[in-house]
Amino acid sequence: MRECLGKQFIHNGNLTDTSAFDDSFLKNPHYIYEVFRVIDGVALFLEDHLGRLKKTCELSEHCHGFSFGDIYRQVYEVIKANNFSYGNLKMVLYRNDQKNSHFMIYITEHQYPTPQQFEKGIPVALFKGIRNNPNAKVMDVKLRNATNLIKQEMEVYETLLVDDDRCITEGSRSNVFFIRHGKVITPPLHDVLPGITRKHIIEVCRNLLLPVTEEKVSARSVVVMEGVFITGTSRKVLPVNRIDDLEFDANHPITRQIQNAFNDVVEKYITEHSKTKS
Repeated sequence: MRECLGKQFIHNGNLTDTSAFDDSFLKNPHYIYEVFRVIDGVALFLEDHLGRLKKTCELSEHCHGFSFGDIYRQVYEVIKANNFSYGNLKMVLYRNDQKNSHFMIYITEHQYPTPQQFEKGIPVALFKGIRNNPNAKVMDVKLRNATNLIKQEMEVYETLLVDDDRCITEGSRSNVFFIRHGKVITPPLHDVLPGITRKHIIEVCRNLLLPVTEEKVSARSVVVMEGVFITGTSRKVLPVNRIDDLEFDANHPITRQIQNAFNDVVEKYITEHSKTKS
């Protein structure tokens, strides 16, 4: 699988031919990154992703000194240079062996759930694992490799991380929500990556007048949950039909209500920003 696609990408502010792309940073166990969707040539929730990138840089003490106005402009340079209308863009910030900073924006591979997975749900497995700095969007290569192995061996779509207190925190590449007695529950923000989709789902729930709360969810308590779904840039709102051997209703009405409302939020964003993109 190629890391960088298209004809050109941004490297340290300059539009560069992808033949010069160096993917050696992938061996770096901890590099800063953001992945976001492009739909109809619009970078979805770009302001949110730039805000999280800034926060990650602060938490990681990796000050690059770039202007977020410049990054916004460079994102659309990549989109325009590649005539790119649909897929994923990735931003990467890392230091090489000489401690020089590198910042890149490029088209990357994407794997979106199928219509059948959105309809029937996906299986997930519990996995004991903790991200060292959960609020920062920093690649943890060791954890990523471990969860990928579990997904392959158990034939599941995603793994849900379980901490030392036996509480579920988040997915390896997603946030997770539970439904019980008409209430939507998600693990506390301080324990998880502040997902962009997660943020919008909480807003959607409040607009729908659905009770939504952040609270710890023990692995043992999933047996009393009535519905489960994961969220993420590529996954949007994706129902879960099984956690380990425990089955769930992927067609829970609250899940569907949130799913439809979030799709409306995305469509509204794309429509509004199609008029202003540069």
